[in-house]
Amino acid sequence: MKKYYHPNESTLDVDENYFKMRASLVTTELLLVRALGFDLEVELPFAYCMNVLRGLASIRYFAADETKRLSRRQSYHPPAQKEVWKRMENDMSPEMSAIARLAWVYIWDSLCSPKLALAHPVSVVGLGCLYLALRTLQAEMSMNMNEYVDLWGAHENLSVQTVRDFITEFLEFHNLVSDNEV
Repeated sequence: MKKYYHPNESTLDVDENYFKMRASLVTTELLLVRALGFDLEVELPFAYCMNVLRGLASIRYFAADETKRLSRRQSYHPPAQKEVWKRMENDMSPEMSAIARLAWVYIWDSLCSPKLALAHPVSVVGLGCLYLALRTLQAEMSMNMNEYVDLWGAHENLSVQTVRDFITEFLEFHNLVSDNEV
């Protein structure tokens, strides 16, 4: 047994159990990093969703140089995206703002499920959450789901079935969480 001293606290006794737990934690972290393919820089679906919203609403705020300036100012994306999202919302109609907010909430909810967040590309998550927000708020759309995915997911080679599968899994996850909260 080892003893560790702290100037302001009592002596901490560390036994074999501590070292077993430490080794277990390190092993688990290694397995997690391997499962992630050693890629610890994660792309989030918010940017993809914002780009589709820009196309849907033709929001004037999204000039290419403005988005680049915000991204360069911060070394990672979420705070910059959050700032862009807030400014974008100010330029939207109330209906589009409600759609944007609900899509944002759906994206955050999807990130709470490792099954959803790790199994689907960010483009599928962003497109699926936005489509679900449009349908939930009964927004008037001039296209069906096939046309929507073909239009907004074409450059990512997304299939309608992939987006449908994500939406189905998301709704199952959402219902599971809702049932457990009651």
